[in-house]
Amino acid sequence: MEIRSPSAVVSGAPVFSRVEELYELCGERSLLLDLVTDAIVLWSIDGQVKYWNRSAERMYGWLAASAIGKQIVEFLYHLEDPHYQAAIAQTLECGEWNGELQLLTREGKSIAVASHWYLFAADNGTPQSILTIDSDITQHKLLERQFLHAQRLENLGALASGIAHDLNNILTPIVAITELLPLKLKNLDERTQKLLNTLSENSKRGRELVAQILSFARGGDGEHTLLQPRHLLAEVMQIARQTFPRSIEVSLHIENTHLWTLSADANQLHQVLINLCINARDAMPTGGELTLRAENIIISSEYTKLHPHAHSGAYVAITVADTGIGIEPESIDLIFEPFFTTKEIGKGTGLGLSIVRTIVKNHHGFIDVSSQVDRGTQFRLYLPATPPSEGFPHAQIAAKCDLSHIPLAGKNELILIVDDEPSIREILSTTIESYQYRTISASNSQQAIDLYTQHHGEIRAILLDYMMPGGNPSDTIARFHSIDPNVRAIVMSGLSAGEIEAHTQSETIKAFLAKPFSTQDLLHTLRTVLN
Repeated sequence: MEIRSPSAVVSGAPVFSRVEELYELCGERSLLLDLVTDAIVLWSIDGQVKYWNRSAERMYGWLAASAIGKQIVEFLYHLEDPHYQAAIAQTLECGEWNGELQLLTREGKSIAVASHWYLFAADNGTPQSILTIDSDITQHKLLERQFLHAQRLENLGALASGIAHDLNNILTPIVAITELLPLKLKNLDERTQKLLNTLSENSKRGRELVAQILSFARGGDGEHTLLQPRHLLAEVMQIARQTFPRSIEVSLHIENTHLWTLSADANQLHQVLINLCINARDAMPTGGELTLRAENIIISSEYTKLHPHAHSGAYVAITVADTGIGIEPESIDLIFEPFFTTKEIGKGTGLGLSIVRTIVKNHHGFIDVSSQVDRGTQFRLYLPATPPSEGFPHAQIAAKCDLSHIPLAGKNELILIVDDEPSIREILSTTIESYQYRTISASNSQQAIDLYTQHHGEIRAILLDYMMPGGNPSDTIARFHSIDPNVRAIVMSGLSAGEIEAHTQSETIKAFLAKPFSTQDLLHTLRTVLN
């Protein structure tokens, strides 16, 4: 250890004028030092530990009996560590040092400490000892990182929401055109028809991708619809088979001929299943078996006593099981905690399972986990279901979703289209005029109000973009209503219906269309509102 000359030591820095006083405090009054929560260590200038209080035992794991007399660089600090070198240099030069250190405990656990070093000298000014007072700030640093991470995610969510809105405006005319062209061009050759089908399929994939981006941006509640989990599981299995290594065998087992229907957000459940499958893949670096399983079950009141989040009733149980490395018993209770991860830095945020639990909880379901080290892990999701015998037979569900009984064609009604995107105005006009409607268009709120003032006796409905610049949407709708209390507005937006309802409470809004929407959705909504 390099020791600077005594003349370099600044006078007045030590707490005690004589090092003998410090030894007296650590000897005769050590009981008081054992009561403090900070780790207090005294070591001679040549590195030999002289005092080690009880908090140092708790924080670092070494008992005082085994630490005292040893060289501190043998077990707590590393001589080559630049942070240690800097602390020593400043302590010898200035008499004290304050900073943060990353140290290893006896068990090999890394902890962050706020450390304060003080130099003590003999009567003649010769450096004799260094006193260190350490506070464990590991949890504080973790919370700080989590807060910054959460801020980044929040900013990313806001950015994603804005991007998704712009993408929806781009995709809306593309989706509409791919559905309109076959009506306009009756004699397409086979090659052109294939190209058009490819365009249609890719525009739909783009629409689904935007929906996933919005699901992330909203971060919580989604829009629940009636869905059949069999199709969702089949899609997830196909993705896993196409993208996972060939060393992983993927299989799907549906235990019942007819799985019960779920009221759920399809995008969020897709996210849950993909997340669990990716975790399973990562747990099988050398290959293994990934099994998806689903079955209808009835949970009894007796079972609910064993599981605090369960309620008696009908559920669809979805299992994602792997034959991977498993989860350590001491970690099984922590896996759903935000930012907890057993993966290496850069390979996992620790948010995946936390999001899984949040989504399942928002669907009024719960999760069971079982795992054995080197034998695999099983996640079992319980999602409340609607059995056919309880008031929603499949025929009724189909009838609820099937709008084919509503005539598509208009009756020469005049529709006001309000959107700041020229391409959207044009394709909407072309589409609905092809189905015997008439249209007039406005590019901003004031123009729309002027047109409605002139033609409100003739205009039967308004297709209104919610996020259009140049006016508050709530004020615009209110002004429509003041002109004609019977006005019918159909709101178009990349936002969810729930988000619009949270900002706009108006009976004028008769329907909602989530961009990008299909021609069928548009025509059915128009006829429903007009009828």
